Amino acid sequence: MNPFHKTIIGKPKKWLIDAAAEIGLNYSELSHEVTNHLKSHVIKRHGQGALSITEKDFEKIPEIIRKPDLAIIGTIRERSLVNVYVKMVPGLTYLYYDEVLDSNRNKVLRGRTFFKIAKPLDMENLERIVAMNGITDLTRAKKIIAAGGHPGEEA
Repeated sequence: MNPFHKTIIGKPKKWLIDAAAEIGLNYSELSHEVTNHLKSHVIKRHGQGALSITEKDFEKIPEIIRKPDLAIIGTIRERSLVNVYVKMVPGLTYLYYDEVLDSNRNKVLRGRTFFKIAKPLDMENLERIVAMNGITDLTRAKKIIAAGGHPGEEA
């Protein structure tokens, strides 16, 4: 087994800090990070078939979290606080999930899963995907529809 390794992507953008604050969350001291465990999970679960995630797709994560087309901030899944970011490109839609870890030991938005689908999404369909397992609570979550990948602007 490989030792645990993490890579910091950067600090959350203002749109994300502001959206989290609207629902009572403070992301200002957190950092985005990905780990080798995320990459291993994604390659095992989403690394086969026509829509498989490749190493090149991982390079898109910073742009996905910086300028998503859709986002749901503050969902609760299995007692974990999770954010979902969506980026649409011609012919593909990327979905990236991160988990909020805010403790003395970890102050990060850690990548949880990453996959792609072949169709574009609107907020209604994104909510359906996020909640399809029946264990994700969206009642307090902040839903963001971005204008061309610029959260906080008019759609």
